[in-house]
Amino acid sequence: MKNKLKFEEVSEGLELPEVKNGPIYRQQLVDYASASGDYNKLHYDEGFAKQTGISGCIAHGMLVMAMVGSYLTDWAKGGILKNFKIRFVGMTNENDTLSFTGKVLKKYKENGDNLVQIEVISKTQDERITTTGSAIIAI
Repeated sequence: MKNKLKFEEVSEGLELPEVKNGPIYRQQLVDYASASGDYNKLHYDEGFAKQTGISGCIAHGMLVMAMVGSYLTDWAKGGILKNFKIRFVGMTNENDTLSFTGKVLKKYKENGDNLVQIEVISKTQDERITTTGSAIIAI
């Protein structure tokens, strides 16, 4: 892979660049429902979602998690995601734009692998945190 991330280029405390993704749109939610088999109406039927007391359609948690994972693997440029944990702390609504940020907490070697531990956060355009998480990536 061209421009592969090198272990020597990473340092503890390194801030990953912010990346934005969105807005989340209805067709994307419908497509994800079809691909995942998760047809909960909260994700694509605005009237139903409002009847439950939320403001409108919300993104699937696993769709958001996939976006966070892509953010991490895009940054790692050829690195291998060894461990990935996400905590959902807020809803991602239809029309939200997410921004992803991360920070290298630890850089170490283990069992012959060059590893970095990263904390990651996703936020909406109005600074609502939707996920917090961590990952270990072999570089």
